[in-house]
Amino acid sequence: MSTRLPSQDGAGKPPATIPDLIAYFHAAGKPRTAWRVGAEFERFLVEAPSGRPLTYEGTGGLWEILSLLAGRFGWVPFINQARHITALSRNGATLSMEPGGQFELATAPTVHLSEIAAELDRHRDELASVLEPGTVAVLAAGIHPTTRADGIPLMPRVRHRVMAEYLPQRSPTALDMMKATCSIQAAFDFSDEADAARKMTVALRLSPIINALWGNAPVYGGFDTGMVSYRGHVWRRMDPDRSGMLVPLLERGFGFAAWTDFLLDMPMMLTFIHGHYKPAHGRPFRDFLERGEEGYFPTIDDWEVHITTAFPEARLKKFIEVRGADACARPLALTVPAFWKGLLYDDSALAAAERIAATVPVLDLPAIHEGAYRQGLTSEFQGRPLLHWCRELVALSASGLGDERGYLDPLLEVLDRGQSPGMAFRAGTRVHTPESLLAAFAFEATLPLETEPPLAVDHLGEVY
Repeated sequence: MSTRLPSQDGAGKPPATIPDLIAYFHAAGKPRTAWRVGAEFERFLVEAPSGRPLTYEGTGGLWEILSLLAGRFGWVPFINQARHITALSRNGATLSMEPGGQFELATAPTVHLSEIAAELDRHRDELASVLEPGTVAVLAAGIHPTTRADGIPLMPRVRHRVMAEYLPQRSPTALDMMKATCSIQAAFDFSDEADAARKMTVALRLSPIINALWGNAPVYGGFDTGMVSYRGHVWRRMDPDRSGMLVPLLERGFGFAAWTDFLLDMPMMLTFIHGHYKPAHGRPFRDFLERGEEGYFPTIDDWEVHITTAFPEARLKKFIEVRGADACARPLALTVPAFWKGLLYDDSALAAAERIAATVPVLDLPAIHEGAYRQGLTSEFQGRPLLHWCRELVALSASGLGDERGYLDPLLEVLDRGQSPGMAFRAGTRVHTPESLLAAFAFEATLPLETEPPLAVDHLGEVY
């Protein structure tokens, strides 16, 4: 889920037209020499050994962690009008909280995978330095292994509150998605509309198959779900207006105009006008564009806000986001940007992936997704287990990565075992105590909170 920083307010800018909205995507194209890779790593921070989620306020809470990181390591905080820290930024990277307090590192766009790995490790070390061993655990799983959504506090952001009021009207699993799921996402550039369409089509058609490699959500709130990835189950039942595989769009043929039409007709959850979020009550953006609101007509900045409320398996912004992998422990987490870089940034690998994707009927995508999250790599499609499909696609990615292929080694171990982390967990013990779950889903190790007082909030940057 996207973090909004304070420069993004459309007040004083000219109203947008539909050609402007389409041109927004055309203007984002970059020459190959400027292509970069970014990644987002989400994790749960919980009390140890109880497994209870951290609150925002109070000693040891997320506010304290964020303020300590800002005070010690040069992160610039952003603070909302209620004086809550909502995000930190530094050199193009962002630290933020999802609605249930999921801690997200969005790396700066970079050329080399080694830079993503180094940034993740630096973040790990900084986080460890403000945490005191034995009181907080950092967990990587697609869904919260120790607590259900109704036991997870909603973070103090107006955007999150508006979403929490709207989405349950559209989805029975909305609050599970918002507060209890974690993913790994990767972001990629494109050269022009044709290149964006190729990459989006490949990502959407192959994601249900490939995401089985990272299936890691077998336990929710301490109870066995009977599935490899309960996160997939949650997302399968999300608001159909804004989630899923974009099947009708793929049938039509992906392009900037088609994607713009989809977004224009997608109901709005919220607006962000003059620095304030307000409920939009499902009004289509197309109506907002034509009629405005109390004399205000949307700008490109409002368009950007709206795009961040679309949640398909792959999403086009000024770059392409591939969104569907469950959160996993660090070594396997790094394989997500590595895999997609090898597949999307090498011409031969992308052409071969296109040929494979073309054999996957668009109308079959929801069923493939359901088989993958229920059964993992043993689920069959066209008479072959997904494991066989994944072996072929990982080999293609490795060929595209060249001398960076070593970043796929943890994925090769998954292929050798024939089990994603969630499958391996289900094959093992079924006794779920908080202590055993903290050990099973540790991102790296159990960490936690120093008693040193945090930096005073009045000294922490600008308000928005």
